[in-house]
Amino acid sequence: MAGARGGRGAQPDRHHHNIDAGTGTSGHPAEVPAAGALGHHRAHLACLDGVLDRHPHLVLEDCASGGMRADHALLSRMQLLSTSDQQNLLLYAPIAAAAPTAVTPEQGAVWACPQPDDTPDEVAFTLVSALLGRIHLSGRLAGPGPESRALVHQAVAVYRDLRADLPGALPVWPLALPAWDDPWVALALRTPAATYLTAWRRPGADPTTTLHLPHLRDTPAVATPVFPAETRVTTAWNPGTAELTLTLPTAPSAVLLRLS
Repeated sequence: MAGARGGRGAQPDRHHHNIDAGTGTSGHPAEVPAAGALGHHRAHLACLDGVLDRHPHLVLEDCASGGMRADHALLSRMQLLSTSDQQNLLLYAPIAAAAPTAVTPEQGAVWACPQPDDTPDEVAFTLVSALLGRIHLSGRLAGPGPESRALVHQAVAVYRDLRADLPGALPVWPLALPAWDDPWVALALRTPAATYLTAWRRPGADPTTTLHLPHLRDTPAVATPVFPAETRVTTAWNPGTAELTLTLPTAPSAVLLRLS
């Protein structure tokens, strides 16, 4: 839950402390059972406030715990939220796309864990999920082949370029909020300078989808692939309907576009 920053040249220490308040206290007289739970949560928040007052450079990481800890009280004290420990790259896509409903993009940490047996398309799919949030790069990174390792380096470089835009970005869902089994999933972040759009094509999806971006209506938007740089995506923009037609020829595959 907490990661303490080490000294100069040192690696950060990570400490985990999970809290589960349950449904309230037992054996304590109160007007309602929830009074005990409320007191517990207030004490927990006061503890966190005290820790941060004493250690202002400490980085605290919240664990979503299936959404049970994705509340404003905790998020107002935590620098980041681990959105999920889901390890299936196909299942993480709707989690990553829906995360901005609960947490700001710069706080929402998405685990990107490329595996040695993943194809380059699967590695790109995994990495794309983290680029519009706070990237948590993990997994057996020494295992993938040269093409996959190059994708990891490329994704980190892309993230370094765009992360400064995340705190001022507003989320847009061009295919509406994702359902768990949707064949296509999409998330866009709207910034003053550009719109960043992630689209995931999962197995069984048609190769082409139409994405709705009403804030760009009647503008001559240009869609440029950001990651992967070498992608076979094709796009067509209709300014009158504010629709972007997008084709990814393989599944699973994903892409991050910049519309400007």
